[in-house]
Amino acid sequence: MILSVITFFLGVLLLYLGAEGLVRGSIHISKIFGIRPIIIGLTVVAFGTSAPEFIVSLISALSGSSDIALGNVVGSNIANIGLILGIAALLRPVDVSTRALIFYYPVLILSSGLLYMFALGDAIGFIHGVFLFGGIVVFTWYLIKKTDTVPDADLLYHQRGERSVRILNIFFIIGGAGLLVGGSHLMVTSGITIAREIGVSEFVIGITLVAIGTSLPELAATIVAVLKKSSGIILGNIIGSNIFNVLFVIGGVSMIHPISVEPSSRIYEFPVMIVFSFVLFLFMRTRFVINRAEGLLLLAGYITFLVFLF
Repeated sequence: MILSVITFFLGVLLLYLGAEGLVRGSIHISKIFGIRPIIIGLTVVAFGTSAPEFIVSLISALSGSSDIALGNVVGSNIANIGLILGIAALLRPVDVSTRALIFYYPVLILSSGLLYMFALGDAIGFIHGVFLFGGIVVFTWYLIKKTDTVPDADLLYHQRGERSVRILNIFFIIGGAGLLVGGSHLMVTSGITIAREIGVSEFVIGITLVAIGTSLPELAATIVAVLKKSSGIILGNIIGSNIFNVLFVIGGVSMIHPISVEPSSRIYEFPVMIVFSFVLFLFMRTRFVINRAEGLLLLAGYITFLVFLF
């Protein structure tokens, strides 16, 4: 048991380092080729911070533990709003942009509702995956289409022409991807062992330990954004990651391997995910800021969710 716990947290560490390397390398490569920051944030960084969820979910599904795959995404989406955004708002009130409220939030609630509808069956299969993954393709295309991507001098690295810089960042990307795979494997195998030894379901392990572990990149990005007073990055990180988790992670994995649905999750975990999403809207809409009191409520709500889960 102790060895499994140590292995699990080693996997968490590798996941964090892998996501950090992947995101850092991808951002630098994107800047070298003159891609604007908004595109980097909404595509490269969103993909990078969702990569742990994707790798963990894929390995779980292929190893016959798809309960962990689904629990990972549902748990991560709840943790992103309740735990991570709650902590961020406690540290510093989070300003809400009109664009986030009018465009990005509806995509979040629509994708969450669609996932819940698909989960009413016994499994989320290939056809469901096509719909979900098609959603992330359309979402990403829209972002790119509506944003000016013509490079300018201020966005380019002063070391643009140096081959060594490109090689270093490619190494970050490849090394980060390798750490993600290794860390995911350790987390899944040790998580299954822990679940069996303490007598809880793999879904519960996925929605708690695994979900929090794979949300570390979002937590790190949020803390940095708080220190830099970048509210847009904080909220964009949370909403964007939740959208990617549903459309990209569940969509992509279910196209490769069906994801089984634990019947009890339709009664508690999925409704909680939807409720947190609606509460987020109410807090966003109130004076267009998520204040410390609301952050405390989000955090308390997440702790309450965990208490009733066990």
